[in-house]
Amino acid sequence: MDTSVLIMCLILVGIIFIPFFLFNISGKSTSKKVKEAAQAVSAKNQLNISQSELWGNSYIGIDENERKLLFLKFSEKEMYERMVVISAIKECTILEQRKFFKVKDKKDSHLEKLDLKITLKSGKHFELNFYDETLNYSEDFEVKRIEKWKLLIHQLITTENNVKQVA
Repeated sequence: MDTSVLIMCLILVGIIFIPFFLFNISGKSTSKKVKEAAQAVSAKNQLNISQSELWGNSYIGIDENERKLLFLKFSEKEMYERMVVISAIKECTILEQRKFFKVKDKKDSHLEKLDLKITLKSGKHFELNFYDETLNYSEDFEVKRIEKWKLLIHQLITTENNVKQVA
């Protein structure tokens, strides 16, 4: 067999598969940075995170013993950090922003933004951004994820209120 044909085949295979390998490595390094930062913030605030989730450039976790919620979101320049005491939360709701369009007599929608709105007992409120199409390239089960965390927070709020009523 001709060595030039073998060399060309190896070059073509390399051109096709090396980008996939590089994208895989870069994705893992981003999640590794997010995970390390989450561990550093948890250690700094003396939290023992019992439930957490990491996706893309975001992290959310709950310390059930200290009754605190930790949310981190990373951008190219900075890190958004929000810690909330569960007992200070009055309610949480999902804010979903969609673009609706029609394709051949069928209505369809496209998720643009997804936030978890936390309302405190003091009347103040803020949003934890789970998805923004201008920042994220694609959806990654964010709707299921935000529903899961809303339910978890509601369970902790309900448990806290029941404990106060019994005492």
